[in-house]
Amino acid sequence: MDFKHIAIAIRHCGHIRAFKHGKSIHSHLIKQGCFQNVFIANNLMSMYVDFKLLGDAQKLFDEMPHRNVVTWTSLISAQTSNGRPDEALRLYNEMVESEFESPNGFVYSAALKACGLVGDIELGRSIHKIICIDKLEDDTVLMNTLLDMYVKCGSLSYAQKVFDEIPCANKTSWNTIIDGYCKKGLMEDAVESFNRMPQRNVVSWNSIVAGFTDIGSSRSLEFVHKMHKEGYKLDEFTFPCALKTCSFLGSLARGKQIHCYLIKSGFESQSFTISALVDMYSSCYSLEDAMKLFNHYSNCDTFVHDNPALWNSMLSGCVVNERNETAIRLLSHIHHFTYVNSYTLSSALKLCINLLSLRLGLQVHGLVVTSGYELDYIVGSVLIDLYSRLGNIKDAVSLFHRLPEKDTVAWAGLIIGCAKVGLGSLALSIFMDMIIMNLEVDQFVISTILKECSKFSSLISGKQVHTFCIKTGYASEWVIVTSLLDFYSKCGQIEDSLSLFDSTLDRDVVSWTSIIVGCGQNGKVTEAIQYFHEMIQSGLKPNEVTYLGVLSACRHAGFVEQAWMIFNLMRYEHGLEPQLEHYYCIIDLLGQAGRFMEVEELITNMPLEPDKTIWSSLLGACGTHKNINLVKSIAERLLKNSPNDPSIYVMLSNAYATLEMWEHLNEMRKTAKQLGIKAPGKSWIEI
Repeated sequence: MDFKHIAIAIRHCGHIRAFKHGKSIHSHLIKQGCFQNVFIANNLMSMYVDFKLLGDAQKLFDEMPHRNVVTWTSLISAQTSNGRPDEALRLYNEMVESEFESPNGFVYSAALKACGLVGDIELGRSIHKIICIDKLEDDTVLMNTLLDMYVKCGSLSYAQKVFDEIPCANKTSWNTIIDGYCKKGLMEDAVESFNRMPQRNVVSWNSIVAGFTDIGSSRSLEFVHKMHKEGYKLDEFTFPCALKTCSFLGSLARGKQIHCYLIKSGFESQSFTISALVDMYSSCYSLEDAMKLFNHYSNCDTFVHDNPALWNSMLSGCVVNERNETAIRLLSHIHHFTYVNSYTLSSALKLCINLLSLRLGLQVHGLVVTSGYELDYIVGSVLIDLYSRLGNIKDAVSLFHRLPEKDTVAWAGLIIGCAKVGLGSLALSIFMDMIIMNLEVDQFVISTILKECSKFSSLISGKQVHTFCIKTGYASEWVIVTSLLDFYSKCGQIEDSLSLFDSTLDRDVVSWTSIIVGCGQNGKVTEAIQYFHEMIQSGLKPNEVTYLGVLSACRHAGFVEQAWMIFNLMRYEHGLEPQLEHYYCIIDLLGQAGRFMEVEELITNMPLEPDKTIWSSLLGACGTHKNINLVKSIAERLLKNSPNDPSIYVMLSNAYATLEMWEHLNEMRKTAKQLGIKAPGKSWIEI
């Protein structure tokens, strides 16, 4: 029997996926007793591998009376290539232990690929030693596989050693080590290797572009420009990276330039570029351009219409731009006409966060469960964030504990949610768990924790957080600086707050406002006014909160003239319209100074109706300066506008008692008793 022609027929069946013919030949060979021929058996096993029937290939392998190195290599490679690296390594270990056949370079290569996929660096290192013992270092393909294994396992030091020992490093060798540095974010090392590379190709350039894109650097666009200038063809990998960089830089102008290049080069209609373009326009808050592009291609191209990536990009864009009604319609279409994935569900949950809708959130949660994504770390994290923002901490904590893998979003969402509902101690405890587990903490989580320390005047905890900020390099971030200033001020440690502010070089309106408010709250009124004027001299324009802070400081110290000057500065110099809080500061100051004519003139000219706080302040001033006529006028106005407000009667009763207007006091108490709106006061002390 001509085994050579039989083998050709078997392999042909595998190549053209002729399953029935292949099984028929296999049956015929068994009947003819040819199955024991290892050459024929190896070809039959390769045929089943081509059919993607790894179970049948494994069964054939187990039944073979004789095996050679080709047999082992074929099945180990097949298991690795078909996403079963654990099974591949089991076979490799079985081969080594059997001692019937010695592995060769092809077997080692297949086993190393499997090690890279499962992250088994120990077995990879043992294979590395055997390669050195067998003197296979001259096999560039094998050494490239070894290099790739170390890169995939995250051991760049070993990878670099292997690279340095390759006698004739080719483009694959260079691209592998460059890609390894890029994926680790070590872009200086990646660029150094890239510059030393004798002959680059598109893969080399794309690795550098992708590396800078992943760390959010504008240098990604710089290398895209160089790549184009040196005559390399930008491809389906380059364009999405370039557009993604434009997205997080918010560079609409550059994004439009790339869009023009895509049109000229004929790439615009490709599905991968349409999605990236929609993302770019949406992220740059040019949603109309994104919608125009989406509508054009989703209506005229069947393939694009059914492309989930495009629909998900448009959904995400609407959510980011808070076009919530449009997002709901898109979500409904995706649910009914395509299929949902983790990207769809994440955007849907963020839509629920926009709307703060528990009802819609529960519906989307149901879809998450039925789609099998509840324990997906991305979807699960956003789900935790949703329940936390809705104040449903119990469900958020329950889901958090069930999530097998948690990212920063999950931790941050739970911390912010706990803080929002007043569970500051739990928020601090979760934050400490993050630190102990060496998880990445962002500046917004730290800011939330510092606010909680401020609420409880927890000086020790706050100082520990400050130390953590210094060690991790967050201490200079403006969000952290502002939170620290607020924290030290509210804890009464104004000297620490002043020291921190004076050492801060990059000051914005928020940080100036924080120190001004802090000085005012801690009795350093002169310093508050001084910082206010220094802020204006630095070229920054105070906002409404800044003015309220410095006016409040003046109110506490009784600085009438300074307050008047600052109040006029707010209106006439900076064009800001005072709110009731600002008027309250001035009216309270004037009232305590007994300047009632100016108070009445100011109230008459106010564009706003005075509230209870202003009238209460003025009643107190009337009591101090015995201004009975003004009290009567205020009483008439208050009782006319709010006859059923209990606090009004309390305010007037206190004023009448101070001025010894006993008849009015008795009348007021009688009226309050008839209305039944004043309950007896109660106190509770612990001894």
